[in-house]
Amino acid sequence: MLDHTGRHRERYEDAFRAIGHYLDEQHFTHIALIETPEGFLIKGYVPVASSGESFHTVSQTYLFTNEDIDVLLEQAYARRGAGSRRR
Repeated sequence: MLDHTGRHRERYEDAFRAIGHYLDEQHFTHIALIETPEGFLIKGYVPVASSGESFHTVSQTYLFTNEDIDVLLEQAYARRGAGSRRR
């Protein structure tokens, strides 16, 4: 997983924290995460409302590209007040 310049590797701790925040916000469960040359492939289940007050889960698959991860990292740094990593 390369940074926005394509020359340096991102820290996995930061990337996993940012991806984890997104997955928590979307209520993903039973998650599989696979690193690919393009980014991270995520497969999991999310709850959806059915009739009335009942819920069921549906399978979702999402590819976080390296560019998506850059955006998630910038948002994470802003939430924590650490400023931009590109400074």
